[in-house]
Amino acid sequence: MYIELSESPVKFISGSEPERELNKIKDFVNKVYDSAGYSKTPWRGFNYDEWSTWFYYEEDNKILAVMRIVEKKPWNLIPLEFALIVDEEKKYPYRRYAVIEENVADWNSVAFVSTHEGWRAARETFRAVAKFCIEQDYSVVYGMYPLLLKSIGLFYKKSGAVDSHRYFDRVFYPGFYLKGQPCILNVIELEKETLQKIASKTS
Repeated sequence: MYIELSESPVKFISGSEPERELNKIKDFVNKVYDSAGYSKTPWRGFNYDEWSTWFYYEEDNKILAVMRIVEKKPWNLIPLEFALIVDEEKKYPYRRYAVIEENVADWNSVAFVSTHEGWRAARETFRAVAKFCIEQDYSVVYGMYPLLLKSIGLFYKKSGAVDSHRYFDRVFYPGFYLKGQPCILNVIELEKETLQKIASKTS
């Protein structure tokens, strides 16, 4: 089962839907990540389905782009909270961020095919996700992007995301590599005004 957003080719599905539909979307994300050079690690294996909404752009029965929103609740952890803070001087024991805020979410699992059509689908999906976040009345949405993949960082920044001033240290997941190197991530945030600007764009 899926829901098609009004006046948009983007569909969305909750994490509580049947596994067959969800697995098709997750398989696409895994294939894109594998081709980009990401490694697998159990430290990223937490099941967020209960709090997730998946968005995907499908054309001719082929998925071109996928993104996910994980809503923060007092009783759960979002992907940002599972990551460890980079401490190059090793002054402290391993630390994590705690997100003690209401009406916030984590925007993650951004994946799309590396073609002109894929970028177009990603932009459409990005707008649909922003619109959804506004409708959910999130005050801020967090995300992370790898320093090694400048294209993803540029994609976020051109859309209005900024480096987080709340969670400003870089983070990582143990055993998580990108192209053979530790995958260090920057935390970004999109506040409500930014989400509204993204959602209102027409091209």
